[in-house]
Amino acid sequence: MSEDHQGPEPVVGILGAGRAGTAFARTMLSAGIAVDICSTRPPKALQHHLKIYAPGARPVWPAEIAERTLSQGPGIVVLAVPQEELDEVDPQWVSGTVLIDATNTWHHEPLPGWLQAAVDEQLPSSMAIAGRFGTAQVVKALNHISHHEVEQAAAPHAAHEQRRALAVAADVDDARGQVMQLVSQMGFDPVSLGPLPAGRIMEPDGPLFNRPLSRQDLLRWVR
Repeated sequence: MSEDHQGPEPVVGILGAGRAGTAFARTMLSAGIAVDICSTRPPKALQHHLKIYAPGARPVWPAEIAERTLSQGPGIVVLAVPQEELDEVDPQWVSGTVLIDATNTWHHEPLPGWLQAAVDEQLPSSMAIAGRFGTAQVVKALNHISHHEVEQAAAPHAAHEQRRALAVAADVDDARGQVMQLVSQMGFDPVSLGPLPAGRIMEPDGPLFNRPLSRQDLLRWVR
């Protein structure tokens, strides 16, 4: 069959068009992954920003961010919104998706009450986010690499042992596996940490944060 008869190109959605969201978008686009992206700005107003910071990404309304990824797979949306702004994200926007929590808790940022309560109880922030976005399958990933390094560190054509390792944690095995496949497509070596609470070591005060580790180095912290 000719290429015209192949299925539609898989799409990943990204909530947030700031420095992290656009870095993820550029890396995915370079790896041949189509990207829909949204922000607080209407799509028309976002177009110029994306021409500069994520050329090729398609601006959409927040309520449309899950539409194409759910209809033509893999059903993944990346949450790349500052945690202080999470109250502005309607959980219905990501209903039914695999939601990558790529956010981090910074001490200087005021947090929504529901998230601050979890932090005060010394729970991983991703557990609170999983409760908030209960109609999605939350996976912790892509948060422990700086947005400055994502593109440069990605090596989609390198052997896995030569790639930078990135951790992935989720309670649902299938969701974790889908995100690991995406992380691999982006050019990294995905390492499963197991269930969502294990993602604590990926947080800013943890041993993985902003450290360029190989799979073997990362696994030393898991075992």
